Amino acid sequence: MDFGRINSFAQVEYALPADHKSLAKVLGGAKAKDPKLYAGGVMWADEGFKGLIYPEKAKAADYVKYYAKQFNTIELNATHYRIPDADTFKRWYDVAPAGFKFCPKVNQEISHAGNLLPMLSFHNQCNDLFQLLRDKLGTCFMQLPPQFGTSRLNELLEFLDHSDLRNLAIELRHESWYRQEAELNQLCNYLYKNGMSLIITDTPGRRDVLHMRLTDKTAMLRFNANNDHPTDRTRMDEWVQRFKTWFDHGLEELYFFMHSPDQRFMPQLVSYLIRQMQQVCGISIAPPVIRQNTEPETLF
Repeated sequence: MDFGRINSFAQVEYALPADHKSLAKVLGGAKAKDPKLYAGGVMWADEGFKGLIYPEKAKAADYVKYYAKQFNTIELNATHYRIPDADTFKRWYDVAPAGFKFCPKVNQEISHAGNLLPMLSFHNQCNDLFQLLRDKLGTCFMQLPPQFGTSRLNELLEFLDHSDLRNLAIELRHESWYRQEAELNQLCNYLYKNGMSLIITDTPGRRDVLHMRLTDKTAMLRFNANNDHPTDRTRMDEWVQRFKTWFDHGLEELYFFMHSPDQRFMPQLVSYLIRQMQQVCGISIAPPVIRQNTEPETLF
């Protein structure tokens, strides 16, 4: 995720804003009986995972199987660029273990169209394919492009009215959403009434997108890390404290997706998050098993 990525971290104010005043009403106040944490990355097809979290001789066709053994969710960016056929979705379902969640990203032909409404038919066809993931289908999400501002609010609401995809989260990037509270409030009220979510993105170069609003008891955070720079872990520490507050007040599901320029840092960052969530929130899932390099150092 290049959105909001910067090269220098020294001048960034990383402290999280306060939660929006609506959060207490959305979450309800009573801790859920069995809160869920889903934590993972944004791709399984990375050669750097071989020998790290995959077998050394893993074949590309088996990456999804090995990934799903290590994590319990995936931000399925592949669907943003191309919609696989039905057999592919069925194969993904078959190789992933019980409890795994795929979170497909809405195809860019839809989300980045000049007008969303003519794309409804294709959008609903895509949804039919997503449903082949059955109980392993998590929250889907639509990333609206940087040029999609509040002037298109009514278009977005009409699109959502006619969408067959109900377990949906929306990501907003245009600055106008964070300057014009009335329009953002209108969208959030719609999402709240329809059981949809508003994605929170934590990226160093765009602190305004930390709106700290929840519209559902499912939250999704896209976290833009910096190859395990020390600030990555201090930022996650603050998030873990915030997640504890949310879970204590009724959050039922949390999706945490780790982005990093070099994907080889993703497993150790996710592992750190999982350990902190266990310690602070008492929510435990299996961390990835990261293989250590046992080869002797080359001297000559």
